[in-house]
Amino acid sequence: MKRIAILVLLLSLPLLAQAADPRVLNRDIPASGINIVAITAGVGELHITPSSDDAVHVQVNLEQKSREFLWFFHWRSRATTQEIQSAQIAQQQQGQRLMLSLTTLGNLSNDDVKQKWNVQMPARMAVDLNMKVGEATIDGIAGGVQADLNVGELDVDVPRGALSAKVNVGQISVTTGTSQPGNIILSSNIGEAALYMNGKYLSHMGEHNGLGRSIKYDAKGPDSMHLSVNIGEVDLRIEASVNSKPNS
Repeated sequence: MKRIAILVLLLSLPLLAQAADPRVLNRDIPASGINIVAITAGVGELHITPSSDDAVHVQVNLEQKSREFLWFFHWRSRATTQEIQSAQIAQQQQGQRLMLSLTTLGNLSNDDVKQKWNVQMPARMAVDLNMKVGEATIDGIAGGVQADLNVGELDVDVPRGALSAKVNVGQISVTTGTSQPGNIILSSNIGEAALYMNGKYLSHMGEHNGLGRSIKYDAKGPDSMHLSVNIGEVDLRIEASVNSKPNS
């Protein structure tokens, strides 16, 4: 038995030596003529905040995650190392839409690579996010938010703007300061949905559908809000006064 353990350890040594150092990618893009920033991200974290100038600043940290066997042996994939070393921030502009993603020789959306995005952009712009797995936070963006996250948590805190978000499995938490909310649809197929206005939980809103809950409310303003999860929770907090009262 000891001989087998020693043999496994010896076979693991070359793989342990393949570990890639973390990489940091940076790009600064003038924002003239851009109204929408579309981001495609893989597995990890993403943070979007307002910039202090009229430019889009992007930083992506790439870290290789190790695999383990029997809680003792850890190894790295040679292919994943090559993917990190060859990764670059890709940008493409179509009209007023700036598209950002990562290019590499392999596939950085796999579970062996953690991506950490930090994006600063003018608050006037809109965000269009497509992310595979992880945690995404969007703060201070007033041009509108559209987000699609497969698994994880989405946290949005904005002063105003239309909102559209979908999470397959996980949670959506949104706070908006808009004084002009429009059509609101909140839904969870399996889980809970909740609406708060000026700190007050509107417990009478919505209805249960099987294991889920849905809420519909139209305040006639321009800032529509459609938030849905398949499995999980969604809550919307509107922190500004509204001219009309929601009906059950």
